[in-house]
This record gives sequence, structure tokens and C-alpha cells, in this order.
Amino acid sequence: MKFLLLHSTDPYHNLAVEEYVFEKTQDNVFILWQNDKTVVIGKNQNINCELDFDFVKENGIKVARRITGGGAVYHDLGNLNYSFISSTGKEGIDFAYFTKPIIEALTALGVDAKLTGRNDIEVEGKKISGNAQYSKNGRTLHHGTLLFDTDLSVLSSALHVDEEKFKSKAIKSTRSRVTNLKSLIPIKDINEFIDYLCCYIINKYSPEIISEPTDKYIEELAQRNKTEEWLFPKSSYLSAFTVRKKKKFDFGLLDIELSMNGDIISDIKIFGDFFGTKNIDELCASLIGSDINSVDEKIISINISEYILGMTSSEFSELIKTG
Repeated sequence: MKFLLLHSTDPYHNLAVEEYVFEKTQDNVFILWQNDKTVVIGKNQNINCELDFDFVKENGIKVARRITGGGAVYHDLGNLNYSFISSTGKEGIDFAYFTKPIIEALTALGVDAKLTGRNDIEVEGKKISGNAQYSKNGRTLHHGTLLFDTDLSVLSSALHVDEEKFKSKAIKSTRSRVTNLKSLIPIKDINEFIDYLCCYIINKYSPEIISEPTDKYIEELAQRNKTEEWLFPKSSYLSAFTVRKKKKFDFGLLDIELSMNGDIISDIKIFGDFFGTKNIDELCASLIGSDINSVDEKIISINISEYILGMTSSEFSELIKTG
């Protein structure tokens, strides 16, 4: 394993470095990095539903989109991000495997950290880390946040969390669900916390410490990450839709927009904070032209869980056809 500490706080650059290592190398790399005031959107999310644009603009908060699924998160310099990029030889989602080293590092500081739900690390019932994954061609990218001293008032104001997510939880807001590690561990300075994680990983895994890669492709990715086309892909939004289906499942929130020509699906887009190993646009394209009354015949032949991890074909068919 190799270890890389990034010194940039620019989200577009940092996400580009991470994607470059994932796409263009076969190295197993652990990365620590920080972004200054940024909302980062999951690859399958409708950005217009995930944040308060007025608040974001007024407070100089950048907006970025990542290549992994999951929900929107807020980064600032009180937050630390970590990434595991690995040639696993398989494609799939395994949060327990990649969060284990971080949980062990936190446990060594005297906190009872646990992986809960789909992809969160919690301490004393409150979230201190959200995680996301993507796999392709035998490579896995896992990354997560570590809330150390994040401004939670900004976090809760910047993010527009769908009320569906709170219906099954005894909470009423994002802020009441999260907490900072600073109040839970003996380390009170984030730079000391970064040093601690660096030393922990180095002592436990003896990685090769490497310098940040330099490649023109990284700059190309960074420039792409800033574009309207990447943040607001026109191909991902219907100009008009006649039917909307939205439901919270254990695997995440699913928001489906359908454009209908009588009983025929003329267009479909699927948004949400779900994970999957295949591009959701492929699933959408396969359903265009289907009769809504017999669409389950098409769906039953598709492994829906490859596109929406945890969902069955029958669940997907029922959601499409009802309401």
C-alpha cells in the first residue's frame, strides 16, 4: 500500500487526483485530504434537490460532484477526508472492509466507533463519518468524511435533506444527527488529528509514502469538475415529466421521474443517494419505449441490484407501476 497526503484544499483538484489514481494506476493507495467549504454531491443525485443554493452562494461555498454514489456531504477545514483506492479484483460494495482501519484508529483513541446503517460511522449514536464507494474493472474507490470540528450550523443550512430520510429515524434535522470528534477524543487540534492518523496508518501498514502525482490528465479532470455540464448534466434531467415516484428504502432514497406518452415511457430519469456498480443511465435507456402496464416483463430480466444496490426487480417494478 502507498500513502499520499494532499495539501491542496481545492475540491475540484482533490477529486481529480483521487479519480486519476483510481482510473490510471493499479496502485493500492490511502489518501488523506481536506476541502475548504464545499458541498459534494453523489453521482446519482439531482443537485437541485440537495442544497440551498442561496445560502451556498452567499457563503462562498463551492459545489462539486463526485463519481461515487451516496448522499450530499459538507466539507470544511474542520473535516478530514480519507480514501482507500484498491485493486480488489472484484466489483461490489463492502463498507465494513474499508471502514475497519478508521474505526480501529478511532477506537484506539477511546471512542466506541461503529459502522451503522448503510455507510455511516457513528459514535454514541451520532454520525461522525459518511462513506461512499465505486467499483470498476476490479478497482474500488472508497472514501469518507471525518467530522472533527466542522461548522455544523453551516452544514445543516447548506444541505437540503429530504424529509423522507427522517421518517424512519427519531430525528428532525441533519444537525441533530451529527457530531464532531473534537468533543469525543483527547486530540483538540485537527492538524494533530491528521498527524495521528498518518502515524497510525504508517505504523500499522508500513505503506510507501509517495508524492502527489503530476499529470496533465489531473488538470483536465479538475477543469471538468468545475463545469456546468458535470455539475448539472442536461442529459440527466427531463425537460418535463408527468409522473414522479419517490420512496425511502433501507438502501437509500429513490426518486424516479417519468415522461409518458399515453402508457408508453418516453423518458425516465432516476435520482437518489443509492449505490450501484453499473451506470444508472443504462437502466433508464433500457426502459424507454416500454408499456407501463407490462414494464415488469422487461424489469424481471434485469439485475436491478447492479444499478441500485439492495433493490429487487419486484420492488423496482412495483414502484414504477403504482401511484
